[in-house]
Amino acid sequence: MKVNLTRILFLIIFILSIAMIIFIGLWRYKAIKLDNTCKLLSEVEANIEILKQDNERLLEYNQLKDEEIKNIEKEYMEQLNNIPVDTCGDAKPSKELLNYLKRNA
Repeated sequence: MKVNLTRILFLIIFILSIAMIIFIGLWRYKAIKLDNTCKLLSEVEANIEILKQDNERLLEYNQLKDEEIKNIEKEYMEQLNNIPVDTCGDAKPSKELLNYLKRNA
């Protein structure tokens, strides 16, 4: 009876030690996986922050570009409206048109 009790006790201790090894191995695997996930999350958060800053700069650039385009269009329309009319017809340019072209050439 002692032999059976010793074998049963040894078997129980063996099974518990195997279970503990498996448990510790799985726990360590999950801990390493969690650490890697935390590192990746930190990198992604940093990338998101950089992209937000780049987006803000891009929006500011687009606003400045739109303002410059409006200013250029305004200057163009002013110059277009300041061109003298050819009062002589198609035969020859008027003196006002020739003077305008001389000044801007």
